[in-house]
Amino acid sequence: MSEISSGQVLGNVRLDKFLGEGAMGVVYQGHHLTLGMNVAVKVLKIDAVNGVAHRYFERFRREAQIAARLNHPGIVRVLDFGDKDGVPYMVMELVDGFSFEEYLRRRNDAVSETTVQRVLLAVANALVTAHDEGIIHRDLKPANLLLNRKGVLKIADLGLAKEDGAEALTREKVVVGSPAYMSPESLTPGVTVDFRCDLYSLGVIGYQLAFGQLPYTGTMVQVANGHLGGKAHFELPTSCGKPTIAIIKKLMQPHREQRYQHAREIVADLRRIITGAHSRGKTGSSSSATGSSSSGSGASDFRNIVGFLESRLGGTSSEVDGKKVVHTTTRERLLVWLMLVGMFAVAIIGFVMFGGDGKPATKPATATPAEPAAPAEPPAPTTPTDKAAPTAPTPAAETTAEKPVP
Repeated sequence: MSEISSGQVLGNVRLDKFLGEGAMGVVYQGHHLTLGMNVAVKVLKIDAVNGVAHRYFERFRREAQIAARLNHPGIVRVLDFGDKDGVPYMVMELVDGFSFEEYLRRRNDAVSETTVQRVLLAVANALVTAHDEGIIHRDLKPANLLLNRKGVLKIADLGLAKEDGAEALTREKVVVGSPAYMSPESLTPGVTVDFRCDLYSLGVIGYQLAFGQLPYTGTMVQVANGHLGGKAHFELPTSCGKPTIAIIKKLMQPHREQRYQHAREIVADLRRIITGAHSRGKTGSSSSATGSSSSGSGASDFRNIVGFLESRLGGTSSEVDGKKVVHTTTRERLLVWLMLVGMFAVAIIGFVMFGGDGKPATKPATATPAEPAAPAEPPAPTTPTDKAAPTAPTPAAETTAEKPVP
């Protein structure tokens, strides 16, 4: 079993660069040699394979099979699955953009009601497709909501997904998911979860967007007790109206029988609210708000978020062995090179103009041989009143005197 790294070829895909890693796998950007397109490649961690080979391999394979069954613009597509010397890998659609976790980490405050509604609508629309196929995500959180540069929101990372009624591949009495976003039944060992755990997690995401903070914080025990007790504060300052907050509150009911029973119900309520707000002149176009397509992503609004992130992120980064690795894009590297060339050109011009001593350079005077001066002629005499130029004297006329006759 060999270690997978950038530069290797897995099947029809060449691994180009490291993107990040999660609990189970490492993700690379790659290039599909047959299709001629950039893709994301998720490789199962080697230590995980060595530890519990069969269990993790089966879960990884199942993630690929589940995602391949889901055909929705709001869910990251899986293109292929294979293994390299016993290490399984998955070829996926490459989402060139950001996660909502990055967005929330840089805002650190509540977002507009329009954004809250559209995020809830986009995710709920995707969940309709997943739940209709019998798939439960079980780990919905902002880090798994990816936003491409065109403003399309997609659900990613189905590594903990479960088929409704299928045997779980995790051990009994083991809590699965991210505690800050987990439903009360997911935090209760031995309880079988269903679609409604995803709806609860969506409610927590909505709460974080609406109020700029998580409903429960502290230690894992404190967070778990908060979810189980269902005592979140909904009286905090927010830009959202009561109908939007009512949807979030219903999603976060600790008893799943009191929540929405299907994602389709959330879509219906959100569209009703958005359409009503539009008719009162409170939002943008009805077609973009309610989503004329099945995705309901509100791409026009999400493009504003993409612009916000692009202006604040010099490149994406990830944590590897406790060290921060920054990954720049081709566009960013081109801009850096252009800046360096510009600075070099300015330096050369400055050197030429100022001569390197900080003072403007002066052109040295070149001596030219002087022409010999002509000998000066004595000035012609002039009378004080004579201002005209002197003229040459004319010869006097010859006169003859007549002799007297004797």
